[in-house]
Amino acid sequence: MIFQEAVKMRRFTRSLVSACICPIFLMASAAQASVVEKAQQWLNQYADSEDTFSLTLTKNKIKFEGCKQKQYQLAFSQQIAPMFNIEAIVHYNKGTLAHGILSQRVRSHEFELVSWWDSGDYRVGLSHKVRPRHEMRIPVADTIRLPTSTSAGVYLEIPFKEDKHLLTIGALRESWESDGASLQLPWRASTDNQVKLHYAINF
Repeated sequence: MIFQEAVKMRRFTRSLVSACICPIFLMASAAQASVVEKAQQWLNQYADSEDTFSLTLTKNKIKFEGCKQKQYQLAFSQQIAPMFNIEAIVHYNKGTLAHGILSQRVRSHEFELVSWWDSGDYRVGLSHKVRPRHEMRIPVADTIRLPTSTSAGVYLEIPFKEDKHLLTIGALRESWESDGASLQLPWRASTDNQVKLHYAINF
């Protein structure tokens, strides 16, 4: 009994430590793979052979004339049961639109918690996300702080072709409260329903 409680406490401690250090790793490097690998090796010291967890970094960027966007996603995933795992994700997004007086820079941080149920052929996830920091800079004004948003959603992931392809379908509801904005807004609260479709191929 004492041994089981010690194992549970060690798992809880590792998860808590991971939740604290994930944002640090994300902001500290534009996050190279070697940094994430070293972090996972360090976290392995708290794990036993029966634990299943992972620390992964995803970086996306797009660039064309007058526009640049970058997205970083650092995720810690912990398996709770053979068919159930929990994923904590830190998102960092930034973008630049260069069009003279209409130019703008946007930056945001997001924190997301997803509970996944894995059937083997597909995964279903329940998500809760908070975006507490969303800023926009334009030439004719100071930094504009946009309202904090929260969202809840359901994801369906379907891998196929030997898991090299992944189709993700998401249904989300996002809401905003005007209290967190730096500008006086004509509305007090707003909501938006979204359907997302994402298709990925591993090479």
